[in-house]
Amino acid sequence: MAELHIIGQISSAKNFKQSHLLCKWNFYAGNGWKIISGDKEGQTQESCDLYTNNPIWDHPVDLHYTTQTLQSPPKLLLQIFCRDNYGRLIFLSYGVYNIPLTPGFSSLNCHTWKPIGGWKDRLHDKFLGKSLQLKSPNVLINTLDRFEVLTQSMGTVIIHLHILAKNFDKFGCQL
Repeated sequence: MAELHIIGQISSAKNFKQSHLLCKWNFYAGNGWKIISGDKEGQTQESCDLYTNNPIWDHPVDLHYTTQTLQSPPKLLLQIFCRDNYGRLIFLSYGVYNIPLTPGFSSLNCHTWKPIGGWKDRLHDKFLGKSLQLKSPNVLINTLDRFEVLTQSMGTVIIHLHILAKNFDKFGCQL
């Protein structure tokens, strides 16, 4: 049985117009992958950097998977929220990143986006702060279902991960 350790942090955000940001995160993997230890979901603290407008979270991530297949490796789904001037938490964007299976350090830039819908939805977003959200963000994990969504590019989330792999050579992978 192969093992994959994911150790690191959801580090920071950049290029967002808003300053008070937090990030909800979820790891998803196929049926052949099993979590031995660690949390597959969580949330960062709300962070605000008024000088650079690049909030720093440094939120720890520590997962240990076992697998008997290389199909559907782990993916990270991010949901970014901001706090507006009235203290409300407002959805900003989604981001999805395939976790690398190559051992070593990886610095990942996860580009985020939000659904924009039609002209009425854009007006609600601009004047009322009501962004469109998907009913089930899990649909983003399947890459084939994402092509039908109209989107607008948002900021980037920086993730630092150390990947440790064991026994992947038994599957013919020389990582």
